[in-house]
Amino acid sequence: MRSLWQRARIPALVVAVCCAVVLPVTAQARKHPSPNGRHNVSINVSENPVTAGDPVVIFGHLRGPNNANRVVTLWGRLNTQPRFHPVQSTTTDSHGFYVFFRQKRTVNTNRHWFVKSVGARSRTIYERVYSLVTLSGPADGSNLLTGPRHKVTFTGTVSPFVAGTRVWLQRHNSNGANDEWANIQKSRVRSDGTFTFVHTFRVPGDADIRVLVQRTRRNIASPSNVLSYQISQAQNPNLTLNTSEDPIVFGQSVTLSGVLKNGGGQQVLLFAKTARTGWSQIGQTTAGSDGSYSFVEMPAHNTLYQTRGGGKTSAQLFEGVRDLLTANVSATAVNAGDPVTFSGTVSPDKTGHVIYLQRQNASGNGFHNVAAGVVHAGSTYSITRRLFSPGTFVYRVFIPGGPGNQSAASQQFAIIVNQDTAQQVNGGGGGP
Repeated sequence: MRSLWQRARIPALVVAVCCAVVLPVTAQARKHPSPNGRHNVSINVSENPVTAGDPVVIFGHLRGPNNANRVVTLWGRLNTQPRFHPVQSTTTDSHGFYVFFRQKRTVNTNRHWFVKSVGARSRTIYERVYSLVTLSGPADGSNLLTGPRHKVTFTGTVSPFVAGTRVWLQRHNSNGANDEWANIQKSRVRSDGTFTFVHTFRVPGDADIRVLVQRTRRNIASPSNVLSYQISQAQNPNLTLNTSEDPIVFGQSVTLSGVLKNGGGQQVLLFAKTARTGWSQIGQTTAGSDGSYSFVEMPAHNTLYQTRGGGKTSAQLFEGVRDLLTANVSATAVNAGDPVTFSGTVSPDKTGHVIYLQRQNASGNGFHNVAAGVVHAGSTYSITRRLFSPGTFVYRVFIPGGPGNQSAASQQFAIIVNQDTAQQVNGGGGGP
């Protein structure tokens, strides 16, 4: 039999082993001061997460005596690598501030960063990176028809990519702050980084479409750009219904017209339905001698229309109504680290609705979200963002659509960001 001392020793050994495993993990998560306790160094990144190919600025402050002109080394480790390696070195300014400008197309996958200087080590930052996902299909704003005879093909690219990764085709199903998306079809990334969907729309209405690429070790789950469509039923040749323009912008009128076959002089009734109301009659007219008729309407929200006359019923016609979005920018030329404010209004009232600031992709093809805000009371918004990376970048404001109204994008703003000192990038404060 084991002695009492031996039996008591076993739990102690287990605790010792557990501590030996846990302690290094805890130590990695803490800030590492220099061995003599006289210096510590901070680290910040301009964007996290970031879209593959976008520039990243890494900056911070070395605190302690004689912190000017000290070498600071940036260390990095990709998710697929076993250990950290030095990436780049710089020196602090007269106040101990430092900055690294990582150029376009150098940060493409998930990674960890920390910096070291005079024996001090910063905390470790996990930089998350979206793949750049593009989606192509019928032109944005097109009118599509329901049914298997009117299948639609969507194609796209993923960069970086892992062949075989799941891709979901999604349709927007939210009308407020949650910005929710529903999966409607699935596919996989092919060996060349492309994907394809062939989809049949079955229900008339609005359709904001995007894809979402499943996360991998290299990149986090990544959405594409959004394409907006109006889905209507195929025409009934005995009673047609057409629109003069689709979609329209809030506050704009539209002419609905058609022909009732052999229906000269007969009554034609106009019915309408929105996401909040059922079918109801909203108009009545007399067809001309050739059976033609027309109505002029000014819908405030997405609306389904249908006409009835001579015992016939037309197809359901969807009329999309885009939000009226205004946008202004506080400056079009700034220094690295300066804040820029994008502000404006949305009509009809979208108080509480999510709204995005977007930047053009590095390729110049499409936009991606870089900041999110909420429309305030009075249907106004304001999004302030510090811009760090030197160069010229194109921004716009985007409000996603939903059952009530279709999405809208503002005009584009080209903003010049001039390179500045490490102190300015760090916020312009002084140092010890």
